[in-house]
Amino acid sequence: MTLLAKRYATALHLAAKAGNAVTQVESDLQSMHADLNDRRTQALLQSPDVTSAERLRVVQKLGAGHHALVQNLLHVVLRRRRQDVLSELYPAYLALCMQERGEIKGVVETPLPLGSDDLARLQEMARSLTGKTCVLTVRVRPELLGGVRLVLANVLYDGSVQSSLQQLEQKLMQTSI
Repeated sequence: MTLLAKRYATALHLAAKAGNAVTQVESDLQSMHADLNDRRTQALLQSPDVTSAERLRVVQKLGAGHHALVQNLLHVVLRRRRQDVLSELYPAYLALCMQERGEIKGVVETPLPLGSDDLARLQEMARSLTGKTCVLTVRVRPELLGGVRLVLANVLYDGSVQSSLQQLEQKLMQTSI
């Protein structure tokens, strides 16, 4: 995510906070995110062959039914010809919202799907490791063989069988015979 996207997201977040609309703006941006990343929408917003009037119609259509702050931001970005920022706006805004709520994103990698009890235990473990509420995404990776990998704020906690086997292999390779 670019610095420019972070700046626009910060400005939007501050305005939303002042207007007591942080969660509404977050949900509006989330619902628009897929549309903004669509190839056709990107082409309409980025192409030099598209007139500014056509871009304005696209932005108005995207902003229809959303909070006034979101609509205003779309128009400001368009006026300043910074359309490339729009695809990164939601992740930047979400990061600010999560930081404010004391949350972080995490990824759990397991060889088999997790049950709700296992996921709850991992969330509690992640909370004790970071001191923050963790929003975990589960990825099934059969090559792990067993165990769990947990990635929190760019820190890897590797309890997988694959990692244990790799460590054992390294120790055996270093040992003289």
